[in-house]
Amino acid sequence: MRILVVSDTHGRLGAVQHVIGQLGHVDLILHAGDHYRDGDNLAYMLEIPARGVIGNCDFPGEGPYDELLEVEGHKIFMTHGHRYGVKRDADAILQRAKILGASVAIYGHTHVAEYRCEDGIILMNPGSPAYPRGEERASVGVLEIEGEKIQGQIYLVDYFFP
Repeated sequence: MRILVVSDTHGRLGAVQHVIGQLGHVDLILHAGDHYRDGDNLAYMLEIPARGVIGNCDFPGEGPYDELLEVEGHKIFMTHGHRYGVKRDADAILQRAKILGASVAIYGHTHVAEYRCEDGIILMNPGSPAYPRGEERASVGVLEIEGEKIQGQIYLVDYFFP
């Protein structure tokens, strides 16, 4: 199972379409908020299932703030992060993932990519393919699941779509 993880697309999907062309086959798209409906649009355009959560730039009630998904026997906790103080650190998200028994916690909001494993939980922020912040480059994340094994990687988008 190959999962594309995106966040903070803000209506700009060209870079995501380009990345999928480079990555090849993707089974699922997870969208961690800020333009929640972009996940639905990607699912429609690319004929790939998508799930998402709302962020601080989405309308309340448009979708869930948090999701706990089970994919290939792995629990994945997804949130945008603005309600967990991620601009300071991801500790609250890590604690929530522990409580939920998740092996992966996905978040966005900072527009800065991060991938690390702490206390046996993968923390992934895919950054933003549309509006990276600071010195960061546009990016997305990929999770690959093979049985009990789950691993991830951040991919830099090789060029920027206006």
